Amino acid sequence: MSELERFREAGLISRKVKEEAYRIVREGARILEICETLEDLIRREGAEPAFPCNIGVNEIAAHYTATLGDVSRIPPRSIVKVDVGVSLDGYIADTAITIVLDPRLEPLAESARIALHEAIKAIKPGISTSKIGSIIHKTITGMGFKPIRNLTGHEIKRYNLHAGLSIPNIPTRRGERLREGHIYAIEPFATTMRGAGEVVSTKTVAIFRIDSETIFRKRLKDEEYQLAKLLAERFDSLPYTPRWIDGFDKFRRAHEKMVRTGKIYGYPVLVERLGEPVAQFEHTVYVSSNGCEILT
Repeated sequence: MSELERFREAGLISRKVKEEAYRIVREGARILEICETLEDLIRREGAEPAFPCNIGVNEIAAHYTATLGDVSRIPPRSIVKVDVGVSLDGYIADTAITIVLDPRLEPLAESARIALHEAIKAIKPGISTSKIGSIIHKTITGMGFKPIRNLTGHEIKRYNLHAGLSIPNIPTRRGERLREGHIYAIEPFATTMRGAGEVVSTKTVAIFRIDSETIFRKRLKDEEYQLAKLLAERFDSLPYTPRWIDGFDKFRRAHEKMVRTGKIYGYPVLVERLGEPVAQFEHTVYVSSNGCEILT
């Protein structure tokens, strides 16, 4: 099976996961159960989650996943982003949807969905990332909403979710160009015109990552070495959450220390700066000679 076929297979699994998300995300549903259901579906399909299932309610834009013992539920009249990644032997499909539980927020979600569609229509070898950002910006603002300027799409490579090149949701002065044969995630985020159009970090961190290539060059105590070995074997350099680790309590202190000292990277939960609701849609695409193929 070729590399592209592996990416396609991961994309097919991601579509099944999105269908399940549309079915189970509802008012009152436990966020922990949503995450575990979608992650378990990926595993039953013969793959692994490329990162913990992200559930972004209302102003939460990214990086929230259920924590150990999480009792939070989907609130009434909310807007819910579900961002999932599928890793098939390191070949990644990254995709997201927005599920609206308040009809008043449907136009906001639609602006992000149409922006994604318009951006994908324009993708071909050599298109600049700034041009894609311009299309997303024009589409969202033309519908009366505001793009999130400090969240971006990204290139994807094997075992590398964010492989260097970023794809903005606004026009930029300088932009790199998309290349034939490469894989990219396009992900418009939108908020209301009352919003700041940018996200900020909170103190909450539920998703982490190590660099498996460099972690063992650092000075590690015995417990830290054991934890690093476990993380490298289980996740390579892909993001993870502590609820995936059986018996995490015995590593908790070492994990907290490694986060404080920068040996483990934490992804803070990101929220719209003024607390306005956020919508998101995302596809992973393959750039072909005459356009692009949607993989998710």
